[in-house]
Amino acid sequence: MDDEKSNINYDEIIQQAAEKVFVSMEPRVSERQLQQLHDAYDFAREAHKVQVRKTGEPYIIHPISVALICAEELKLDTNSVTAAFLHDVVEDTPYTVKDITQRFGEDVSFLVNVVTKKKKEAYKTSKQVDNYKQLLESIQYDVRALMVKLADRLHNMRTLASMKPDKQMKIAGETDYFYAPLANRLGLFSIKTELENLSFKYRCCLEYADIIDMLERDQRNNQARLNTLTTSIEQVLLAQGIRVTAKAYWRAPYSIWRRMKEQQRDFWHLDNRYYIRITFTDCDDKTLNEKNVCLKIYSILTDIYKEKPGTFLNLIDQAKENSYKSINVMLLSEGGMWEDVQISS
Repeated sequence: MDDEKSNINYDEIIQQAAEKVFVSMEPRVSERQLQQLHDAYDFAREAHKVQVRKTGEPYIIHPISVALICAEELKLDTNSVTAAFLHDVVEDTPYTVKDITQRFGEDVSFLVNVVTKKKKEAYKTSKQVDNYKQLLESIQYDVRALMVKLADRLHNMRTLASMKPDKQMKIAGETDYFYAPLANRLGLFSIKTELENLSFKYRCCLEYADIIDMLERDQRNNQARLNTLTTSIEQVLLAQGIRVTAKAYWRAPYSIWRRMKEQQRDFWHLDNRYYIRITFTDCDDKTLNEKNVCLKIYSILTDIYKEKPGTFLNLIDQAKENSYKSINVMLLSEGGMWEDVQISS
């Protein structure tokens, strides 16, 4: 194993990873801003040059990965991606916030300072709680620091396998308790879902593995039937002048596990193991707003498929806390199955 690691060209891996960040940012930043990103990468690489991760990789791979999440997945601005490159410099190297300010300005140093755990002899409550408080108090000034921290936590969770089991449990527990709900409240649903599932994977590894296995079997058993149904829905709506994409999505393992607990049912007797999302892209009737297009789709489908009484849910006027908006309803498909249908733009 050590011989294999010694043969890895980390310089090439690091340069390629950094280049992905620059390529992602280049179309939406100025030449000066792109140079700032290069400078931040060079500064971070020099600062972390003697550090390695638990995996044995050079530490700089982590800041680059966080910067890539900020650039590609969160679409953050130049200063946020700069802060992502630098987010561990003050905490883990001799450099200070003042050094960051002098080189990259007060905005970048503010973001780095928020995500830097403070070294204190005595905490007001505890190190963990004080850290949460520091993050949440930054919202009144700027939400970007929280986004950088979520990107940091997401990469740590994606690479958690390298940690000892006790550290895995601690970090996974923090993620489920604080970071996943935070992502949800910020409307970052895909990140919230990934954090929940990675946390579940390490906190309840046997249950996670069982649900993964059952989801794969369920998908094999139902995919062909659902493909036929979604194709039919697309054709019916197209004939009415509404262009949509209809697709079946299986719920994530954590969501399945939570529903099993709530409904007191096993996997195979669980309602809503998957759902059909109907996303409209265009409608011939330009007088209709998004809500009314969704209602028109609902009206057309309920003329064809029987609606389960009491299942209509208007999440457009009463959106979820993560701002997701849709019309939800259960419809009886031709195969005699109640299908969970979500209609949105």
